[in-house]
Amino acid sequence: QIYYRVFQKIHRQIQSLTHLDLQYVSPNLLSAKDLQLAVPGTYKPDEPPVRILAFTPSIQVVNSKQKPRILQMEGSDGLKYKFLLKGHEDLKQDERVMQVFGLINDLLLSHSEASQRDL
Repeated sequence: QIYYRVFQKIHRQIQSLTHLDLQYVSPNLLSAKDLQLAVPGTYKPDEPPVRILAFTPSIQVVNSKQKPRILQMEGSDGLKYKFLLKGHEDLKQDERVMQVFGLINDLLLSHSEASQRDL
């Protein structure tokens, strides 16, 4: 009985997490710097590869049923790249949705009236 109550309390706390510290989840990933590894999805044949400079120290936990994580890395081009991490699922649909959201954000940023309205 006491073990079950402890389990329930820990389970509730874990379910309410919004961020994970990379130092506890994967200290090796956190300490990885200036890698000779390209940021996935950024390769362009006639340009130098965008390399991974570092990983952000915090992983965002998405508040949904499966609790996917968002890992962010800094590229050698100075930009930040986000990747959705999920287990045991097909990520193609999620990838497409993220691409659509990114496209919408870019369109809103480039549209002067939308920018003025802070959309």
